[in-house]
Amino acid sequence: AATLWATDSFTRTVASGWGTADLGGPWTTGSAAGTFSVGSGVGSLKLATAGSGPSIFLNGVSSASSDVQVTVTTDKAATGGGIYLYAVGRRVAGAGDYRVKVHFLASGAVGLSVIRTSSTGAETALTSETTVVGLKYTPGTALRIRLQVTGVSPTTVRAKVWLAAGTEPTAWAATTTDATAGLQVAGSVGLMAYLSGSATNSPVVAKFDDFQGGPAK
Repeated sequence: AATLWATDSFTRTVASGWGTADLGGPWTTGSAAGTFSVGSGVGSLKLATAGSGPSIFLNGVSSASSDVQVTVTTDKAATGGGIYLYAVGRRVAGAGDYRVKVHFLASGAVGLSVIRTSSTGAETALTSETTVVGLKYTPGTALRIRLQVTGVSPTTVRAKVWLAAGTEPTAWAATTTDATAGLQVAGSVGLMAYLSGSATNSPVVAKFDDFQGGPAK
């Protein structure tokens, strides 16, 4: 098995921020630290208002070949335009990142797309959102997200999501390549959530567990 360079089981207690991962160094956020906390075995990210989208990163990690996995859940159902949870597989300071966007829809369906962001955070969809067949989301249901970001010029990005209690699907839900200048180097990894501007039930708490990152294999 490949050697992991980042892991976090969130077994500590941190009132503000996420502290330091089990492996991979400290979690760093550009958002208010009070948005984040660790307790009850999960890292929590509070979406205080509709339209909020805080993010947090392991800036001490750097790789051009990343395989990132994390288990996610929320404390409330999706309303309005839904809840978005992200895993970031390559973030380059001043250039942007590659990420997977998992969309919890108000219908209970789950959508997935692969995204590139710019240095300002503006999103470009590298794949259109596809609904994951057979997957339904209700609050408290744990889903497992996996994202691989490998190679340069071009970079291959692929992702999938499934029930954490189930079996990982063999097929990737989305696969694409991209060669945007500035992102063809090693980068860090991280997590993010966003609450639709039309959501009606804020605050919503997104919870993350069993984070791991290592070289893609």
